[in-house]
Amino acid sequence: MRKYGRKYKILYHAYCLLDNHVHLLFEDPKENLSEFMQVIASVYARYFNKKYDRIGHLYQDRFASEIIENNGYYVIALRYILQNAKKAGLCKSINYKWNSYHCYKLKKSLITRDKIFNIFGSLSNLIYFLSESNDDECLDMSLRPSEKENYNIEKICKLLQSKTPIIKPDLPKSEIVAKIKLLKLHGLSIRTISRITTVGKWIVQNV
Repeated sequence: MRKYGRKYKILYHAYCLLDNHVHLLFEDPKENLSEFMQVIASVYARYFNKKYDRIGHLYQDRFASEIIENNGYYVIALRYILQNAKKAGLCKSINYKWNSYHCYKLKKSLITRDKIFNIFGSLSNLIYFLSESNDDECLDMSLRPSEKENYNIEKICKLLQSKTPIIKPDLPKSEIVAKIKLLKLHGLSIRTISRITTVGKWIVQNV
């Protein structure tokens, strides 16, 4: 990660390596995502196969990614990734050997800390937030595109307490705004909200 992060100008914010998948939260200012992921996955697969004397594919599918468009989704994704190992029963606290929790306490590490501390203000605020019990739901990256769409539709219906995810345009403006704010608060991207609720992207973006 360090070697190829430098090469492709990747800025890491969080990571967690588990027994059958990995989560990465990062910025890609040079738009090198596909090439970066192809290289890092290929290099790691070769290392893993050599170390454990195995052959063949290491990964079941191509990587899945989702754009984070607001700070609400960002902090939910951050906490979801850092709590993933604990919720999976791999450790008793979020201070897991193979995640980035320890990096936030270091001035120099693999992690870019500026955005995180601009949001939380201090290490103690960040630790409190990361340790807080929650019902965060982030999209399972193992889902295929059609399953992701169904997941998001079900999530929106649940949040809106409605049988349909569509937000009718004839509703009072204040009600439409409240519904969009709720969806954004729970980490849904602008693009996803607009596509599924049929509310214009410009409206969703400016709520």
